[in-house]
Amino acid sequence: MSDGLRKMKQQGASMNSKESIQVSVYTRWHQWSVLLAFALSVGSFMLVVFNRGPIGLAAVLAVLGLLVPPLVAFKGFPTRDAVRVTAEGLEFSRRSPVAFADLSSWGTDDYLKLVRPGLPTLLVSAADLPRRERLLREFEQALAAWQKRQPAGTQAARRTHFYGSWGGRLAGLMITAFGAGSAIMALSLRDASMSLAIVGGLGALFGLTMLFGRRG
Repeated sequence: MSDGLRKMKQQGASMNSKESIQVSVYTRWHQWSVLLAFALSVGSFMLVVFNRGPIGLAAVLAVLGLLVPPLVAFKGFPTRDAVRVTAEGLEFSRRSPVAFADLSSWGTDDYLKLVRPGLPTLLVSAADLPRRERLLREFEQALAAWQKRQPAGTQAARRTHFYGSWGGRLAGLMITAFGAGSAIMALSLRDASMSLAIVGGLGALFGLTMLFGRRG
C-alpha cells in the first residue's frame, strides 16, 4: 500500500453526503465496450448484407451488437459513485481511494482522468455541470496544495490533454474514415440503407470534431 493511501485510510473520515459529489466512474473497459459495440454493429450488418442475407436479420444483429457490449460493461461494472476531495487525494464511496502520490498524470478534457502506473485509469464524470466545476476546482486546488508540501525534487503528476494531441487526432481520423466509409457503403447497396448512412455520417462528424479539436 502506498504512503498516500495509508494516510487516507488513517484519517478515517466517513463519506459525508453534504460534502461528497455524485459522479460516474468509468474505466477503459467501459470506453472500449462502446467502440466494440459500433464495430460489431456495423460489421455484422455488412456481413449479412454483402452475403445477400435478409435485411431483417442484418438489422437484428446490428442492434444486438450495438447493445450487448455496453450492457455487459455498464451492468457488470456499475459506474455510479460519490467522491470527496481530501488533502491526500480522492475518497470514493464504492471503490478504493486514489492518492495524489499514486498519480503519474491527470487530465480534464471530458472527464477527470486519473492515471496510475500499474492500476486501471479512472475517468470521473460529475452528474451535472455545477458538480463538474466543483470537482475540478477542488481537485486542482487540493493537488496544488499537496504538491507544495512535498520535498524538493519530487516529480509532480503531469497534466495531459486528449483533444489536440496526436492520439486524439489519430482517433478522430480513424473514426471519420470508418463513419464516412460506412455511410458510403450503405448508400451504395442495392437496397440503400438510409438509417445506417445517417449513423455513419454522424460518426464521421464526431470524428471531425476530434480531428480538429483543440486543447480546452
